Amino acid sequence: MQPQAPRALVAAALFALPIAAHGCIQRGYPLAPGGQVDVRVDVAGALFATDTLDEKGKPSGPRQAPHETGVSLFLTEGGAPAFGGYVSVRVEPREALVLRPAADEDTEEPTCEASEGSFRCIASREGFARFVAASESDWSGTATIIISWADRVEEQTIDVLPAGLPDKATNFTMIIGGLGEADKVLPTFLALQCSVGPVPDDLGSKWRPGQIRSREAYVRATPPTATPTVVENAPVIVESLFSEAALSEKADCADRRTRLRVLLGATGESEKFFLCFSDIGGKAPFAVTSGEKLIEPSPEVDVDPEPRLLRVRTVQSVVELYQPTDLFEVSAFNVNRVRIAMPVDLRSDDDQILQLGQASMTLSAEEDFASLVGVYPSSTGTARLHVSPRLLSMPDCVSDPVTVVETP
Repeated sequence: MQPQAPRALVAAALFALPIAAHGCIQRGYPLAPGGQVDVRVDVAGALFATDTLDEKGKPSGPRQAPHETGVSLFLTEGGAPAFGGYVSVRVEPREALVLRPAADEDTEEPTCEASEGSFRCIASREGFARFVAASESDWSGTATIIISWADRVEEQTIDVLPAGLPDKATNFTMIIGGLGEADKVLPTFLALQCSVGPVPDDLGSKWRPGQIRSREAYVRATPPTATPTVVENAPVIVESLFSEAALSEKADCADRRTRLRVLLGATGESEKFFLCFSDIGGKAPFAVTSGEKLIEPSPEVDVDPEPRLLRVRTVQSVVELYQPTDLFEVSAFNVNRVRIAMPVDLRSDDDQILQLGQASMTLSAEEDFASLVGVYPSSTGTARLHVSPRLLSMPDCVSDPVTVVETP
């Protein structure tokens, strides 16, 4: 009886070389039950999913790396390379990763390929097969690559993180410029009008084109020491949690939205964007998230309301000499015709006639009574009250004239 040829030689005769005119992998033989498969993954850490998909469901825009890894298989039988032996490869869950062929380093021909609804890898002459596992969806979690032959399986897990910063990134923060010493957004008073009578029914838009208050901002983070490149193209989602605040890519805030996606650069810092605020004001919180990171507590901007109307109403037009009285009612209103607190400076245009009890005050808000200005009529004649925003000369809102007469 002639000795049987080694199985590898038989496979060589059947398999020849994994090269064909049409470029497909030639069929070899199923790896024997006693065969071994050693798995090596190029990327030691996790891959990153995408957070943006095009109309075909494919990743769009710059990707955070790594989002794919090479996978090498070493197939052996009896301690020798299993030239021509093939195994099946699949991913659980299926949507986690996409498997793609990768060229053999020596022959530059693929050793793995999708065929008849499955993905098959055939060992090269040296026993190697290679493919690429790529994240091409927004799925995240732990994926399992399952290599099967005969009644045996070999498994390799790969973690896929959500697009964005990994948990080991540090110093994640949002930097906001232009808040000043008061650490708030102050009013500009550019839309402030004066009145001595009733409040108009319409005070305009709370988002004034060309005059929307905005502040420049950017986000930044420090990458993990072991993986310094993972911050590049990491997406950050900034969301306004307040109806009177929005986000924009431009300082004029003409195009604004409640949610904005920005990418970190290679240094871990994003491009500049803008926080936009309506004339209503208030405390404006923002949620800032990226992958496994969340800025806590949420950044919050204190925004003063933009006064739209300053009304200086004369309680009475004639007063008696030397009789102290609350002579003027002063109120500030926002665009919704709601009375708001506002610091103002007060002056009489003739303090020899009308002496004011105070040079400044903070006007009452809606929940309080209107602010009254007390005077001391010290001489006969006519004078008026001037009211302006604290430390500003304009606008100068002037009351109707008041006449001081002799006491009968």
